[in-house]
Amino acid sequence: MRAKIVSWLGILLSLGLLLYLLSRFDVKQVASVLSLAKPGWMALAALLYIALFPLRGLRWAILYRDVKPISSVLATEVFLVGFMANNLMPARLGDVVRAFVLGKREKISVTTTFSNILLERVFDGLTVVGFLFFVLLVAPPEAAWVSAVGALMGLVFFGALAGAAGVAFFEEHTLRLVAWLTKPLPPGIGLKLTTLVAKLAHGFRPLRSIGAVVSVLGLSLVIWAVEVLVYWVAQNAFGLSIPLLGLALVMAILTLGITAPSAPGFVGVYEALVISAVGLYGISEPIAPAYAIAMHLIHYVPGTLLGLLATWKLGLKVTELRQNTTLLSEPPPPLEAEASR
Repeated sequence: MRAKIVSWLGILLSLGLLLYLLSRFDVKQVASVLSLAKPGWMALAALLYIALFPLRGLRWAILYRDVKPISSVLATEVFLVGFMANNLMPARLGDVVRAFVLGKREKISVTTTFSNILLERVFDGLTVVGFLFFVLLVAPPEAAWVSAVGALMGLVFFGALAGAAGVAFFEEHTLRLVAWLTKPLPPGIGLKLTTLVAKLAHGFRPLRSIGAVVSVLGLSLVIWAVEVLVYWVAQNAFGLSIPLLGLALVMAILTLGITAPSAPGFVGVYEALVISAVGLYGISEPIAPAYAIAMHLIHYVPGTLLGLLATWKLGLKVTELRQNTTLLSEPPPPLEAEASR
């Protein structure tokens, strides 16, 4: 029920933003600007974005190593399946789909895999917030709301990392505390909650490895730096000249902003965020919405097509993935079985 509510809220937000943007901008002028975009720069931006997927797969394989060693190829394929699911399914189910696909394939708890994915998202969030803070330090925009957003999201991601690290380094103490807190509850419920926390803690174990943390942070910096480069390449298709630090700010605002609920593929929300961000650098209609749509296509089309290909290669069906909420309702394995792995 909560997933349905979030899904409908996201759809309503996307629809409202789309209607607002359509009323604000001249569609014919935007289409004309899009038609004049230089295809060579657009293709180069798309290829550069595609090159990020193997890097993300390698990073996830490193992060997952303390749970179970997997190849970076498999990690990349499953990542693409989740990316495609985010673009085609409501309520941002891509990470849930990723957890289901890899967890079932490798016979690891889906909950453990999902907590590991959440850890990956925390590293992403911290890296993007780091980029944002650097821009605010070196070349801050005039808009005060950017600093407020950066401070809020910084607190969220640093808090999440601190919580995950606490569970990872004090796993036994955490489980004892949960067991003590659940004593008043019926035995079955207490065992389920303890089992759930144990699986979550398993996914956070990479934080115990300095080597894994350094490697993941290093790859995260490379991934998001290349992401900024994608924005720079794409802007050349429209003859824009936003500085790299400005594009880093655009990337950060977009990345942090799409954590809000939206329709599949972040339609409407994506465009509104990019238009607002490039507006800080004097880019207005019709170029701003044209650039936003172009960036959305670069982010949406290649990854979705590669995700569909990866789905087929892994022997999966999109219809099966759409039923993930039913599939994930299967009872989890007992705690003893989880501990024996």
